[in-house]
Amino acid sequence: MSKPGQSLQRTRAIIRKEFKHALFDPGFLFLTLFAPAVMLMLLSYVFSFDLGEISLALLDSDQSPQSQAFIRQLTADGDITIDQVVGSHEEIVELFREGRVDAALVIPPGFGRNVAAQTPADVNLVVDGSDATGALQAISSIQQRVQAFSAARTARMAAPFDARIRVWYNENLKSQYSMVPGLMAVVLILPPMALALGIAREKESGSLETLVTTPVLGREYLLGKLMVYLLLGVVGALVALALAVFWFRVPFRGSVGLFVLLTADYLFALMGLSLFISNFVASQRTVSAIILLAFFIPSFFLTGLLLPIDTSSAISQALSYSLPATHYITIARGLALKGIGLAALWQPAAALFAMGAASTIASIVVFKKKIA
Repeated sequence: MSKPGQSLQRTRAIIRKEFKHALFDPGFLFLTLFAPAVMLMLLSYVFSFDLGEISLALLDSDQSPQSQAFIRQLTADGDITIDQVVGSHEEIVELFREGRVDAALVIPPGFGRNVAAQTPADVNLVVDGSDATGALQAISSIQQRVQAFSAARTARMAAPFDARIRVWYNENLKSQYSMVPGLMAVVLILPPMALALGIAREKESGSLETLVTTPVLGREYLLGKLMVYLLLGVVGALVALALAVFWFRVPFRGSVGLFVLLTADYLFALMGLSLFISNFVASQRTVSAIILLAFFIPSFFLTGLLLPIDTSSAISQALSYSLPATHYITIARGLALKGIGLAALWQPAAALFAMGAASTIASIVVFKKKIA
């Protein structure tokens, strides 16, 4: 029977060994510390649905001070630029054919007179519908500015009621503000993959068999490895968070300390599952394939990252909530955009901890059957 003090000493020895291995192995160090940030940058650009700067053609048939003021307000923040000033509708059609502008704004004669008289003043917006997503974003962006101009200039309501829309947490509806925190759940699968690869590599090299001749127990070996990669994974998550905040300008309104705690909770769940998988696989290639198929790919489609979770099917819901990424996406978006605390996030946090504890215990039980 191993004494607690001796067990702790052996676990510390495993931790020291794993730290030395990780620090002197550039591949594993990159995979745990920097690969999440690199992957986050790549995926954030791939899955960015923001149109960016909208190029606009202008046909101003009014040429009044009011139309000029309207154009200045439309382009004040730099997200919309007047790339072409045209004199006819035919020129607009030609610009669309050549793909030189995203939309065209037509200001008819009498616009300034109607604005001055506080009567309805119409403008025409024409968009290139060959890119439906871009067209919808252009319409939404320009509509917001038209409504702002109308509210500032018109004292009378043009309808019996006025529907005023306000968006909380992401006022400009930038997709990157939502996607980047969500993608953190995907890129943080890499440190747990490094853990599983490390165990598989030791199996392939035969170094794992030397544990049979040492007093190291299976639980000490697994927990020592888990602690090292958990710590490195948290550091990698902080690097990715810095990229999100300082490069992509994603607002982070929550507590950094709570982010570290709940990210460690998420990594614990993933690493527990990775340990369990690595018990049954002796090939690094097979481990990589299983983790990609079990966690990485489903995290895009079943977790609410790209599409809402399908609540009409019990099976679909069960699949979604069995993935750790589903719970962490709620946590990451809640912390970054809403700034909410643990009181609002305890349910996904508890689910992740339960997954991590159950899978880690199962891994130790299975592993002990092979190495005592």
